[in-house]
Amino acid sequence: MTHQELVDAFSAKAQAVNATVVTLPGMKEALDYVVEICVKKAPAEMLAEEPGTEQGPLGPNKVPTRVQKVMAAPQLNDTDFAALEEACKAKGFLCLKSGLRKYLAGIDLGLSFAEAGVAASGTCMLNTDNEDARLASMISEISVLILKKSAIYPDLPSITQILRARMAENPATYTTLVTGPSRTADIERVGAVGVHGPLEMHIILLED
Repeated sequence: MTHQELVDAFSAKAQAVNATVVTLPGMKEALDYVVEICVKKAPAEMLAEEPGTEQGPLGPNKVPTRVQKVMAAPQLNDTDFAALEEACKAKGFLCLKSGLRKYLAGIDLGLSFAEAGVAASGTCMLNTDNEDARLASMISEISVLILKKSAIYPDLPSITQILRARMAENPATYTTLVTGPSRTADIERVGAVGVHGPLEMHIILLED
């Protein structure tokens, strides 16, 4: 397959499992995109007590919503995080780079980087050694992953060398494979979205 065919196959498979896939030219456009998503989304529901946090009206699950929206981007470099933080402040959002344990009641949007994509299944591979990076992709209502087009591989066997290299560097690694938003049918085989993780997933494909 040509590289463009890999990109097209990845996009099709990811969209088939309800991920939104967009192609953007660079980080500036990616940061603008995540801010716009956060502007449009409904406030996160607070699924746990969080003392000192202002609560809004009840959400669909009959629990309070968080008045101030929260975005987490623990993997951004300092320059990009500063730009995102400024954009968030302009919209009244809180932007976090660390300390996500204090916001387990609900995060509106988590921004993460994928190290590799798998065209055969629309899967993204994340390095989640850092706890804040793990939480950003797990406890947010919307998860946004940034993936370089050049890091898309044909199938799972194609990324085994990447996994072996990670494990060789440090045996105690956390690697996450994500295919679409959270989905389960454990209870009476009735499909449900967002039970074990994000309600939505967006994948930003960046040009190299």
